[in-house]
This record gives sequence, structure tokens and C-alpha cells, in this order.
Amino acid sequence: MFDFLKYKPHSDTCDFELTFSDKDYEKKIADDVIELSDCVDKNFEIVQHILHTKVNGDIKIRWFNCRLSGEVRRGFLIWVDGLANSSLLNDYILRPLIEGSATLLPPDDGNIEYYTENIIHQGAVAYEKNVRKLVLDINTGNASLFVDGCTNGASFDIKTWEHRGVDSPVNEAVVQGPHEGFNEVLRCNTALIRKSVNSPNLIMETYFLGKQSKTPASLAYIDGTINPELLKEIQKRLSSISAAYVLSVYDVEKMLEERKFMPMPQMLTTERPDKVTRALIEGRAALCVNGSSQALILPSNITDIIASPEDAYLREPYSVFIKLVRIFAVLLSLLTPGIYLATTTFHTDAILTDMLIAINNSASNVPFSPLTEVLIMELSFELIKEAGVRIPGAIGSSLGIVGGLILGQSAVSAGLVSPIVIIIVSVCGIASFAIPSYSLSFAFRISRFAYIFAGAFFGIAGIACALCVHLAMFLGTKSFGVPSCVPFSPSTARNSLISAVFRSHSNITPPSYLKANKEREVNE
Repeated sequence: MFDFLKYKPHSDTCDFELTFSDKDYEKKIADDVIELSDCVDKNFEIVQHILHTKVNGDIKIRWFNCRLSGEVRRGFLIWVDGLANSSLLNDYILRPLIEGSATLLPPDDGNIEYYTENIIHQGAVAYEKNVRKLVLDINTGNASLFVDGCTNGASFDIKTWEHRGVDSPVNEAVVQGPHEGFNEVLRCNTALIRKSVNSPNLIMETYFLGKQSKTPASLAYIDGTINPELLKEIQKRLSSISAAYVLSVYDVEKMLEERKFMPMPQMLTTERPDKVTRALIEGRAALCVNGSSQALILPSNITDIIASPEDAYLREPYSVFIKLVRIFAVLLSLLTPGIYLATTTFHTDAILTDMLIAINNSASNVPFSPLTEVLIMELSFELIKEAGVRIPGAIGSSLGIVGGLILGQSAVSAGLVSPIVIIIVSVCGIASFAIPSYSLSFAFRISRFAYIFAGAFFGIAGIACALCVHLAMFLGTKSFGVPSCVPFSPSTARNSLISAVFRSHSNITPPSYLKANKEREVNE
């Protein structure tokens, strides 16, 4: 019965230890460069070893004989079934090679360009001497060509796979304005940006992020508008990413941010092409990653994070009004529970007599302290919100409404919390939904607990101290050299506080703190 308490001697058969060290990994990465041989059989053995073709069922290899003026050259094509377009591969690459439409013998320089220029009809082609790079290209929908006697290979862009179409943005829906949103295909996203910008100076730099995943990404910016120093810094940080796998734009965001434990977001993600377009015109850059339906805007500050996409499409009075409502919602979400605890615990003389009597009567039968009441309801509300997100759509919305009503009414009826606490927590929850940025809403939800404890233990003075610490942390944060609170602090000559918050979007001009070069765009 108590055999588990007995000593058991060490058994070599059960011993297991991971011995794959960092040095081994670095050596493995260094061995990635494998030069092509002029013998196609040797290249085929290397490809088999890299791709494990004997067990990979979706990787297809097609051998062929190319007859050129009576001479036969062997070769093979390799692609991934489901990623490459079979019609393009058969009609424009494989058939011309087998039929041998060229009548001249290829030169003896070992260059595969003879076949792509005289036989193959496919347009998008790249040349490479590294076997591993040619092999990895097939993971993005390309087909790689190896021919006997050639010391380099060709990679054809014939990608086509099932993907989501251009739908309306899910998290940034608007009443007025475009209803196009990014999807998970990189080239579709870059096409949406180029269609909107419509400028010959728009640059789409290609990056392959991750030492192993080689995830394609595009850095978009307008040449002549973006600050060259800012562009160099962005390129430097993207090139310094040393992770083995990069799967989404959120991975890049976490690798590029300067303060990882800062609650406030330091970069802006969006799923709207029009928002990216306006950022590029203002002198910023945007990063799109294959497999992500969001783009990363670099750099970003507080005015960008609290702005809604619909602000650009509303008339000036409507835009100013909705921004005032949004700023009021931010203050409600962040400070209301802390101020309630501070006034009811330390500053009861600041409350009107009738209201103080009503609060005391409602809390007279509650066995918990005001701090415990607020924490119970805040955690319950967070639980309901998280459950509503994880449960499927129709059920999730029903759970949020019914669960909140039942939980609040039951808690009041049971005497666990007072009605005033239910009202305060509900108002904070509704105000947090008015914040347009999901990351910013998360930051305020976390920071709210710090203000709750500060108000409960130290009163208004504690809330003021917590606010000063919060502002000091945020004021010291930068996004690619741009302070997160600019133009509020440090202030700029052209961008005052009022113009930064309530400026019109009818005429998009680069802000002065980005030091963008507008002359070229204006002259052209």
C-alpha cells in the first residue's frame, strides 16, 4: 500500500536527459548553407535528408527528362501539395521541360537560367545556390527546380492555397468608412495597402523572420516621407530578431518592445488597411507577417492607441464629441473603484449626507469590507468577460448578459455585496468596452487593481501617488525612439495637446515629432 514511499534504486533504462545545447544549435544553424552540386542525384539525396520525403506525404517530387537537340538532361521538381498551383506547374513548367521546346544545347557554365529564359514559361522566378534555401521555399507555395549539370537552382512562385477572403474587420468595425480587413495571406495584405496608398514611392521590403521558420514578412514605408534614421532603427531591430520561430505579428511585437512588463502597449496593431495607409502617409512604417491578419504600426504613441478608426470618417463636431466620451470612459474605467474605496474609507466628509446614509444603509448587512466587495465583483466580472470570449458567439453573448444579471442580483439578495458596488463595477466594465484598443483595455483592466489597493489603503493620496508612478513609467517609455506620450510630454511646437487629441483627419500631415520628410511627396 505504501510502496510509493520505499526507496527505488537508480535505473539506467529510465534515465533521460536533454543534451541539445546552445552550441549544438548554433552549429546546426551554421550548417544550413549547403552548396548545390552539378550532379542532380547528389542534390536529390540532400533534399531527401532535409525534407524527410520518405515519410512526408504532402511533399511531391517529379522527375523528368529534358531533351535538347538530341541530348537528355535529367532533373526534378519539388513542391508541397496544397500550397502550389498544380495547373501552373504542369502547364508552364513541367510540360515545356518535357517537350523540350529549345533546339540549342545549354552552355557548360552550369547556370540554370538557360532553362528559365528559353524553355519555361513561368514569370516569377528566383535563383539560388543554397540547397536548403531552395528546399525551404516550397513551404511558402513555391516549386523548386533542380537540373543535372547546373550548379544553381530555380524557385518558381506558384503559390495558391485556401484562405479567408477580404472580410470586414472583426475587432475594429466601423459604421462609416471602408469595411475591408486584412486576412492571413501576406501578399493579399500588401496588395490592399498598395491599392490604398497608390504611390510609386511605397516600398515593401521583404524579411524572413525566424532562423527555422523563415516566416515571410513585409516592411511597408513611403520612401522620401519616413525619417531615414527611424527607418534604419526599424530595419536594425527586425534584422536582430534571433528567435527560431516567428509565427505571428504578435511574436514580433513582443520581441521589439523595449519594456516587456510595462502594462501600456508600446506598439499598435490593426486589421484595417486604411489605418495603415494613414500611418504610412504620416511617416511611419507598417509590418505585415504571413499568417497574421493584423499589421504592426511603427512607431506609435498614446494618441494613436486611443484613436478609433472611425474618427477619420466623422465630421469635426461628431469626432470631438466621441473623443471626449472616450477620454471620460478611460477615466471611469481606471479610477472609479479606487475613488469609491478612498472616499468611503478615508474621506467620508467629502460625500453628501444623503448619499452617505444611502451607502451605509445598503452596506449595513454586508459581512465584507468595501475592498473585499470590490475585489469579489471585479474578479467575477473579469471571469464573465473571459468566459464570454472563449464560449462560441451566440452562447457567449447570452452568458455575458444573463450571467452578469443573475450574479449581481444574487449577490445583492444574499447580502454579499452592496448595490452601489454592483453599479460601480458595471460602469467600469461598460467604460472599458469603449476603449478602441484591445491591448489598452487590457492595460487599464490590470492597472485598475493597483488603484483599488492604493485607494483602499492610502485614500486619495494613495491614488495620486499611484497615478504619478503610472505616468512616470509611461512617460519614460519610447517606441523606436519616439516618446510614447509625445506631443503631451515632451511637447512640440506644432502639435499642442488640443490639436493632438482633437485634430481633424481630413488633411493627413506628418506630425512634427516624427521629423518626416514631406517635400518629396509634395513635389511629386
